[in-house]
Amino acid sequence: MHEIEKDGIIISDLYAAFLPEHQIAIVSDLHIGYEGVLQREGVMIPNYQKKILMERIEKIIERFEPRLLIINGDFKHEFGKNLRQEWNEAIELLNFIKSKTDVLLIRGNHDNFLKTIASKAGVRVVESYKVDEITIFHGHKDMEGRRKIIGHEHPSVSLRDAIGAIIKLPCFLISEHIVVLPALSPLASGTDVTTTEKEYYLSPVLKKENIEKFEIYAIADNLLFFSTIGKIRQVL
Repeated sequence: MHEIEKDGIIISDLYAAFLPEHQIAIVSDLHIGYEGVLQREGVMIPNYQKKILMERIEKIIERFEPRLLIINGDFKHEFGKNLRQEWNEAIELLNFIKSKTDVLLIRGNHDNFLKTIASKAGVRVVESYKVDEITIFHGHKDMEGRRKIIGHEHPSVSLRDAIGAIIKLPCFLISEHIVVLPALSPLASGTDVTTTEKEYYLSPVLKKENIEKFEIYAIADNLLFFSTIGKIRQVL
């Protein structure tokens, strides 16, 4: 399956959630400029992420035709300043999205200097966005809301084949009132939900929850349901 609806929220193999009643698409954790930070640390990696992010966003817009695309935090990567790569790629990406639909940025923990970039592109930056009973926020700090859509955790699930090779798939985590988005960035694999104990999760939202009841929907060529975290851990 390519997408599934959970109580009015569609999750998809395009790394996005979609609110059909409001025509809003939501993605999280693009981490623009990640390659530049790695290069400064001595890791020689080519700048390829922007192309992948643009392709993924274009597919989301083509499939869902949203009136608004919300980027739910960590649009950029560097904490302390705006790197040249971040500045150039962020403006290019925001202009690309604006040519197709409206865009709103929610501030994440990596977005300390995002407003400077966003203002140049004429894009708003907010702390959260509320749609009916759903509160959309990054997840590095908790907020009130009956239902929540967060990012920040970069959830993934690790699979091992018969000869011991491991593949790590990004995934959604779904509970009765919380949706955790996978990272849109191809470089940000994040928390392995099959092995990480709750106290080591990044988000304070999830540290308060019964993690074992969350359903796992992994992204491969399509959307794969993996049961709950608790049942997966029993098997492992």
